[in-house]
Amino acid sequence: MSLFPGHAASSTASRGVARNPLALILSCMCIALLAGCGSGKAPVAPASEATTPAADSIGERIFLDTRFGEYFASHMSGVNQPLAVGDPVVAQVETTNGSLPGPFAGEAINCRSCHFVTEFEGVSGAGNRTYSDFTTRSPIPQAMNGFTHTPRNSMQMVDSFTARSTPLFLHFDGEFASGEDLVRGTMTGRNFGWQPTQQQQALAHIARVVREDDGSSQLASDRTNGLSYGTLFAGLDPRITSDLLLPVGLRIDVSTATDQQIVDLLATCVAQYMKDLLFQRDEYKRYVGSPYDNFLRDNHLPQEVLAGETRAAYNLRLYNAVLALSNPTYITSADGSFKYHANPYQFGATELAGLKIFLKSATTGGGDNQHAGNCAACHQAPDFTDFVFHNTGVSQEEYDGVHGAGAFMQLHIPSLTERNAAFDRYLPASANHPNASEAFRRAASAANPNYADLGMWNVHQNPDIPTPQGNLASFVCAQGKDCSVDNGLASTIGQFKTPVLRDLEDSAPYFHNGSKLHLDDVIQFYIANSTLAHQGLLRNAPPEFAGMSLSQADVAALVAFLQSLTEDYDDA
Repeated sequence: MSLFPGHAASSTASRGVARNPLALILSCMCIALLAGCGSGKAPVAPASEATTPAADSIGERIFLDTRFGEYFASHMSGVNQPLAVGDPVVAQVETTNGSLPGPFAGEAINCRSCHFVTEFEGVSGAGNRTYSDFTTRSPIPQAMNGFTHTPRNSMQMVDSFTARSTPLFLHFDGEFASGEDLVRGTMTGRNFGWQPTQQQQALAHIARVVREDDGSSQLASDRTNGLSYGTLFAGLDPRITSDLLLPVGLRIDVSTATDQQIVDLLATCVAQYMKDLLFQRDEYKRYVGSPYDNFLRDNHLPQEVLAGETRAAYNLRLYNAVLALSNPTYITSADGSFKYHANPYQFGATELAGLKIFLKSATTGGGDNQHAGNCAACHQAPDFTDFVFHNTGVSQEEYDGVHGAGAFMQLHIPSLTERNAAFDRYLPASANHPNASEAFRRAASAANPNYADLGMWNVHQNPDIPTPQGNLASFVCAQGKDCSVDNGLASTIGQFKTPVLRDLEDSAPYFHNGSKLHLDDVIQFYIANSTLAHQGLLRNAPPEFAGMSLSQADVAALVAFLQSLTEDYDDA
């Protein structure tokens, strides 16, 4: 039996992904096929060595391993021995409505401590997750630089690596440009309890766990057939089954590899695991898991972007096709059902009205209450995100809620020269600046009016975060944005990455600060903030708000449409 509630005792069963065992037996180069009606991966072409299932399977075990953080390093009696006393931070799981027993109680932090899936399946007020948490901001193992929690909550991870025309941006502020960078930064950083000055200690500890691991844990038994990391990474032992056999190009001898080489391989494996977290698709890679997807299919509406077509052009084509639909076939409970959700499996007249509002852009000069959400300008179908950044006013709302209406508009935000000359005063802590205040990556506070969260502003042109700068510059200076002053720094104020809207039921609370508990709260937020933008009262307002013209009459239809994007994402 697995030690982890809600996890099947299988090396491939804990990602919202189901694999075809026969395919794994026939070929170690074949990524698993979609199995059953639970969420999972679509059938794809045989994998190259760079995307071997072994990296995915091993990455899953690393994702769940509780031995890589600072607490375990400081309290262990041996790499393969359980802790005498577990880290208090994992004893309970914070939610917006109290706390729940932690699935890793008695152990220490791991990636899954903030990115849940089925640990709380069927629990009232909790339920399945799309690799996200339940709270406004996630607790960290020890207080650090004034933080007891992460600056933001855990962004859902499913489909984070979906193919796109833009560069890859990870985290709400684009701090990471690849999955590997994200894994390295997380496992050696604050989320795992490591101080900015402890990076080498973190690398040494993580490498020690890998070198000394003997495969005796229940996790190793459940996920990798009881084989040690060293055995798996060497790839020479005849006990290694095909689904766990790393390609020659990835294999290392952990006894001679450097600490950095070992951590890099861990990062490669976990990144592959994350890339394979996908919502349901068919053999043509079209989404199929939600009532909305079934409505498109049954009404012969366009389901996918054509070769050479932009997502914006696809959304306009979809909108016109929806408008031309004269006798729609609706989706009802006779067409499907939800296993994990109480809301009905349906796409009816109300959902259709919501879809039209979602896709419609307001006409300039057309007046108020045009029933135009212009939501698809950022949440582009079929993925329901554009994978880039916008300032919808979440940080301004939070700041003004503490300091009064209009306060964020008056907040002094330094120029690039002023900011970088006073790094410790403004920017996030780093190995080069361990005592930096992170004033503009904090929740608003009545005790300190200098605290706010400016999102991507903290990362763009930050010399201590070099990796994503090229990608960020390509976004910031694209589409006619003015980069003549400070390389466009002012245009990044309050910008956060657009989240995926699929299966929103399983990723509440919403926004980077978890400030909205329900979907109708989200719609009310957009009505209020688009109005502020139209009045010139929203700092660094997004141009997309010009196409938004909503009223209270639109709330119910938009909520119904968003609920139609729900699917049963689980560990099937």
